[in-house]
Amino acid sequence: MKRILFFIDGFNVYHALDDDPKYNKYKWLDYFSLAKRFVSKQDQIVGIFYFTAYAHWNPKKMARHQLFVKALMATGVKVVFGKFKNRDHECRLCRGKYCICCKYLDRVLSVK
Repeated sequence: MKRILFFIDGFNVYHALDDDPKYNKYKWLDYFSLAKRFVSKQDQIVGIFYFTAYAHWNPKKMARHQLFVKALMATGVKVVFGKFKNRDHECRLCRGKYCICCKYLDRVLSVK
């Protein structure tokens, strides 16, 4: 009997499915059921790890994401949280600096 772990890069899976509307129906994948399809009946799934991070700057997306994470945990998937790096960007017009992961972005984008 083989003991098998699954590691899922949840953030990239989600956004890969988000890029094409015909794949949106797969955003709520049952990863435990999917994993079972990749192993034989003699094998044992010892863990499914889903790596993700919440988009704290977007409350609506974060609420949906939290609901999905609760559903994953209810099926036995272990969720591992990371966090976004704050990256400074430079405006091409005014050369001002802004961060894509903070509320300051809203103010910078509203300046004409």
